[in-house]
Amino acid sequence: MSLDIRHQDAHIVVVNKPFGLPSQGTQKPNQDHLFAQVKARFPAAALHHRLDTPASGLVLFTVHPSANKGIASAFQGRRITRRYLAVVAGDPGPDGTWSAGLDGKTAITRFVRIGNDGGMSLLEVQIETGRTHQIRRHASDSGHPILGDRRYGSAAGGLWPRLALHAVSLQLKHPISGEPITVSSPVPADLMTLMNPLCPELDRRYSPETAAG
Repeated sequence: MSLDIRHQDAHIVVVNKPFGLPSQGTQKPNQDHLFAQVKARFPAAALHHRLDTPASGLVLFTVHPSANKGIASAFQGRRITRRYLAVVAGDPGPDGTWSAGLDGKTAITRFVRIGNDGGMSLLEVQIETGRTHQIRRHASDSGHPILGDRRYGSAAGGLWPRLALHAVSLQLKHPISGEPITVSSPVPADLMTLMNPLCPELDRRYSPETAAG
């Protein structure tokens, strides 16, 4: 499978992960995963964060050891902005923060509603922490599970063929040059048919181009 690279330079790459592909190795030794694909092309690649297997969107890798410390520090210091699109059941309100702890650890998820119709809401979500399944668990615990979430969504899990969660953008300062980088991922077709009626301006709101500077 060819990599969908959204940004590449001598130190980092940002890859668009398709839904259904694990970010890293699983208990199934022969199962393909994104990290293996990236390592095959960039032998020095290191993975600093993950995206749930049933989700799609952007994953950042370092591809030169000199970038590892800066990227690790940026994640720890919450200086990398990650935005997600999620379609949830019901209406959680125009904006808000989910801050219930997960697994005994602090977890903070912020959202803004950018569309609402037919008993569903399209949210732009930012996470300040990176707990396991954080967005999915917070959404479910709030009473507004993500459509297509077979694990946490209860009845909403059967309302769409796949998890309606997409990592749409990353913003960071380059770990070596310090230049600001914004990377965006186009909404995949299997989610666009769900999301676009809720927010017809998706194409204009999230440019598929990579902008630096």
